[in-house]
Amino acid sequence: MVQYSTLFRPLFWIGMGMTYALIIAGARVWAQDLGLNMTWWKWMLSATWYGLVSLSVASSFTLIGEKEPKAGTCFLGVSLAVTVVLGVGLWLVLTLV
Repeated sequence: MVQYSTLFRPLFWIGMGMTYALIIAGARVWAQDLGLNMTWWKWMLSATWYGLVSLSVASSFTLIGEKEPKAGTCFLGVSLAVTVVLGVGLWLVLTLV
């Protein structure tokens, strides 16, 4: 299958690394564009939330890839529901404080 080829796997991870690098590099410009007054603790909260979203998606798709699709989809649903609620709370903190 093409997704397990020796060419596709490195290209996929290079693309993922570039995507993460661009998101992290553009975070400051994005916050300025939105008019957010970011302090060090707001950056730490945002980085923690971003890490939680990344970990939730990666761990759930790892479960799906390890032939545990029910556990992976349940974990994905619960973890993304939690991160959406935390994301709304983070957005309120970033805009109101």
